[in-house]
Amino acid sequence: MYNVYNRVIFANTKKAGTITLEKIKITDGITLNIINTDKFKTNYLSFNFVTPLSREKVSYYALIPQVLMRGTKSYNDLASIKNKLDDLYAASVEGRVYRRGEYQICGITASWLMDKYAIDGTNITDGTLDVLEEIIFTPFLENGVFSNSYVESEKKNLIDDIRAIINNKNGYAIRRCQEEMCKDEAFGICEYGEEAVVESITSDELYRLYNELLETARVEIFYVGSGDMDKLCEKISKMFVDRERRYSEFKGAEVRKEVLQTKEVLEKCATMQGKLSLGFRTGTVLGEDDYNAFPVFVEMYGNSPVSKLFMNVREKLSLCYYCRAIPEGIKGVMVVTSGIEVSKKQEAQDEILAQLECVRNGEFTEDELILAKKSLKNAYDELNDSPASVESWYLTRRLAGVDDETETVARRFMDVTREDVIRVAKKIKLDTVYFLEGTMTGEVEDDDE
Repeated sequence: MYNVYNRVIFANTKKAGTITLEKIKITDGITLNIINTDKFKTNYLSFNFVTPLSREKVSYYALIPQVLMRGTKSYNDLASIKNKLDDLYAASVEGRVYRRGEYQICGITASWLMDKYAIDGTNITDGTLDVLEEIIFTPFLENGVFSNSYVESEKKNLIDDIRAIINNKNGYAIRRCQEEMCKDEAFGICEYGEEAVVESITSDELYRLYNELLETARVEIFYVGSGDMDKLCEKISKMFVDRERRYSEFKGAEVRKEVLQTKEVLEKCATMQGKLSLGFRTGTVLGEDDYNAFPVFVEMYGNSPVSKLFMNVREKLSLCYYCRAIPEGIKGVMVVTSGIEVSKKQEAQDEILAQLECVRNGEFTEDELILAKKSLKNAYDELNDSPASVESWYLTRRLAGVDDETETVARRFMDVTREDVIRVAKKIKLDTVYFLEGTMTGEVEDDDE
């Protein structure tokens, strides 16, 4: 049972539209994060089982959420679960797996209409939480393990997902650049696992890993919404009563800030457009003081319609169809991704690096800095437009050991100076150049952006 003395409120003022964060320790390694807001008509809850990326276990953990979704002790197939959720005003429950830094996160999310909108008095919240609890803790079993037919079916789906990664050439090039840049680091592991390992998974071994996950994973539970928070805390804490835990803290992401030699990787593909991805070590990670300036740098350099990459590499010089910077704050890496004509590879690469050098040298105006801050502020405002995006932002920061709210962070980056931007830009080092070379000829289309 949770203890009120484990409750930490990070913002204790509440007004219409305001988002406040409260962190509650359920037990060792299990935290309930309440993002209290009356902005939405729906409530959102996520159970996130956080583990270090591991080649031995990543395929198993990627499969578990989808197998859990196939049936429970009371609702033994997908149709039964769906029918129950339909009775709860079309509440939704979904499995997911993704990566943050060098963590693999697998879990279940739920979204449902607030109880006050139920015209027949249905307790939608309790009903949805009951279904969610069953899916996570009392899955459908056969002979004491997961149903073999369910496991085999979801193995095929996961293998299809792994094979489909290459279909989005831009996303594939970004992923391959990260894999090559971090080949001997956990960040280079795909969160979906490996096809050969997935094929070899058995029902009994998967069930053993599922129980190990419940016992050893760090669990970050996020609730975005409003309502009776004491009742919510009690209901969620009861889900873990008498459940064995063998949790021990694990270290964060390995952060490398130096580059000994830049790697060049060429891969050919049957497409017309070339995909150029430049992988950088940023020298700055989420949670460090200098990180306040890093998002401003990214926005000005390559993540807005007024960025240097967009205005120069794309618009002025027409060297690419798109070009933008994608940072990973926990790991301290950044990929500049672009779609180009194959013949313009070197020219585009040189100009992307030249624009970085411009920022390092302070070759940007005060207007550019102001526009970058405004663009970033707009992005932060849009963050609060959906419960899922709010949860994603806070979860990333929790994994980095940071508990600031969006308003606090926004105030900080508005105070960033040009010297701050120059300082973080000078830390950035090119690590890997990955080029997916299109081998087809003909009219090049702006594909796979």
